[in-house]
Amino acid sequence: MTSPTPHDLNWDDLRLLQLIAGHGGLAKAADAGGLSHATLFRRLRALEKKLDLRLFERLRSGYVPTRAGAELVELSRRMARELHVVTESLRGREAWPGGLLRFSAADTWMQDLLPPLLASYQARHQVQLQVRSGNALLDVQQGETDVALRSGGPPPEPLVGRRLARVEATVYASRKLGGVSAQTLDLQPWVGVDEELAHLASARWLENQGLGRQVAVRTNSLAHVRQLVRAGMGLGALPCYLGDADPELRRVIDPPRDWRSELWLLTRVELRQVPRVKKLFEHLYEGTRALMPLIEGRSPQADRRRPAT
Repeated sequence: MTSPTPHDLNWDDLRLLQLIAGHGGLAKAADAGGLSHATLFRRLRALEKKLDLRLFERLRSGYVPTRAGAELVELSRRMARELHVVTESLRGREAWPGGLLRFSAADTWMQDLLPPLLASYQARHQVQLQVRSGNALLDVQQGETDVALRSGGPPPEPLVGRRLARVEATVYASRKLGGVSAQTLDLQPWVGVDEELAHLASARWLENQGLGRQVAVRTNSLAHVRQLVRAGMGLGALPCYLGDADPELRRVIDPPRDWRSELWLLTRVELRQVPRVKKLFEHLYEGTRALMPLIEGRSPQADRRRPAT
């Protein structure tokens, strides 16, 4: 069996494979691509013959990529993502000399801490920022974002990252809620999280302690947890950078060690030396140094002054 050379494939070939794989069969793919079933079949057969490779298994359930087919489909998707990034960057270059940078972070970081740092970075380097937030963090590896701020452990291959800080969390209560102590946790109502945040160590702890029955409300946002706890609805587990920064909240227990996580900036290997990415890494690393006591839970009565930008 011969190995394909760079001249064996073209962009239309790769788009064809992506079209079939995305729709699971020829009929739907043909409709989506504005082609006839026969034309699509002939093009696939011709491509497999040219490469001397079987690219799809023909099953009753549809067309399933073989190992070789899956590799080429992924190549096609990766090239499409990179082409989109480059195209958007070129379109914005006249107005934004620094190019386009797509950044994602959980909504809690976009409450108070990150906006001043992102604003100073954008002004300094003339980069157009696309900022997205949410609990379902966008996948850097799949190319949906260029840089992500994530809590967790070291990045899996093939991602690269930089550790910014240790992140501590603990239980908070509103200062207006009386009779709350470490000994009365099972007597208090709780503000909990739903299945989107069930992976958090604090959420697992709540259920393991049998306190799930005390949860009065569940939400998919830690920012919402803070607001509901602040309103006196019940106790809630929060990262210290949210809880300690709020004068209306107080800690109920010391930060449990096994709730600890790490804060990382992540990107793909091929982007790590791109100037706008490299500069963002440097800017956020330097900017978060002043926030370390708050992020790492060493500032229960937080100095809430903004970091220098």
